Amino acid sequence: MKHIYMFFAVLAICTTAFAQLPDGSIAPDFTATDINGVEWNLYDLLDEGNTVILDFYATWCGPCWNYKETGILEDLWNTFGPEGTGDLYVFSLESDDATTNADLHGTGPNTTGDWVTGTPFPMFDNMSNVFDEYGNTYYPTIYTICPDPVDGGYALVESGQASFDGHVSAAFMDCENSITGAAPLVSYNGETSSCGGGEWNASAAVINLGSEDVTAMTFSVNLNGVAQSDVNWEGVLSNGGNETVDLGSYTDIGTFDYTLIAVNGSDWNAEEAVSIVGSTEATSYVQVRILTDNWPEETSWVIEGSDGSFIDGIAEGALAGQTSTEFAWDVALDINECYVFTIYDAYGDGLNSSQWGNYADGSCSVVSMDGMTDVSVVVSYDGSSDADFAELVAGMEVTSVTGITENDLTSSVIVFPNPVTDNTTLSFSAAEAGNASVVVYNLIGEKVIDMNLGNIAAGTQSIQLDFASLEAGIYLINLTAGNETSTLRVTNAQ
Repeated sequence: MKHIYMFFAVLAICTTAFAQLPDGSIAPDFTATDINGVEWNLYDLLDEGNTVILDFYATWCGPCWNYKETGILEDLWNTFGPEGTGDLYVFSLESDDATTNADLHGTGPNTTGDWVTGTPFPMFDNMSNVFDEYGNTYYPTIYTICPDPVDGGYALVESGQASFDGHVSAAFMDCENSITGAAPLVSYNGETSSCGGGEWNASAAVINLGSEDVTAMTFSVNLNGVAQSDVNWEGVLSNGGNETVDLGSYTDIGTFDYTLIAVNGSDWNAEEAVSIVGSTEATSYVQVRILTDNWPEETSWVIEGSDGSFIDGIAEGALAGQTSTEFAWDVALDINECYVFTIYDAYGDGLNSSQWGNYADGSCSVVSMDGMTDVSVVVSYDGSSDADFAELVAGMEVTSVTGITENDLTSSVIVFPNPVTDNTTLSFSAAEAGNASVVVYNLIGEKVIDMNLGNIAAGTQSIQLDFASLEAGIYLINLTAGNETSTLRVTNAQ
């Protein structure tokens, strides 16, 4: 992770080494006065049954500012805070004591903008003591603390720069407390690309997390900043129920914004922006190429069908330890179909490592192939010159059929049985002797199996994988043997 202190060299004379608090740790209590002179105590709010989100940041931190600009924490406050359902608090904790009040207001020399204007929740300055008490080592660090008592305190999880839905899941679905009133959780589930310049359909999935029925919702819709007709929904959506709301059909591409502005006749404010991309012509065989930067564990990617179905990809953490390493994945696609490629960076700075010091930048490309020959470039990103990103999206329309030539390792990997019911066998052929490892991830990036196979001989290898204790679902197996890597998908059917 990106360490935040510019003066870290002085840590050599310090006697205390901090370590990031792992998920499930008891959150240290603290009392602090916000920039408006109001005193707050963390445990008082938790004792009252509120979930609390702590956002530790610095005024000069680019990814911190980019996340603030999404408005996600503001939307959470407006929806679930004291003026909403009354179930959640957000604390904004500026934690570099070297910055000033002017920096906080966007007029000082060490700031990326005005952090105060438009922020509705409590803001605190000079909070390095709390930052250190939580063992933090980088900006931003965002925790969610559940109001469920544990061992005389309250447990935290590092929810990070999550989406609105991700924070709601951490704040409520993963906590034992319930939400009072009607509380619809909205997430986009429509199309994200215009295949061949044609019409695309927008829709949102809604689940009611609250104790009361949702009977009416109004959505405002904008496409590239131009207001579209409001969308009204009526019905009965009880606690735990789900509904898909049609948000209209469109032909223009760009930024699609929708906001849930009213629920059961009361004002609401849950906004989401989705990038709708066009489609670049591609062949039925593409190769995803990534040169990792100094923090490869932050990188993940996925190719999805036009219906959102998973085609191929790797989870966050799958490339951990593979700094400045080139990877290539062969992906077979269907003719006359459209797909969306997305590469993610968990920190939000893309593959631009050099901005943090003397580190090599990474790069990413998706190339149409015919056998071993490059046909065209679908995606091209260079961390040394292109902008930071949390996610980079591109559409592909397969217009021609070509041959696929996989690397020796990929073509030799077999998992049987698949779907898995208990145990399965991973078989592969290594071209030469070398170190090998197998890591299995679930689709939210959690590492569930980690096997270091050590130095293996050239030839066919068979490894037993135990899925008996894992939940049913889709998992990604990342196999590394020598200088080759292969990722494949398995389904745990138990």
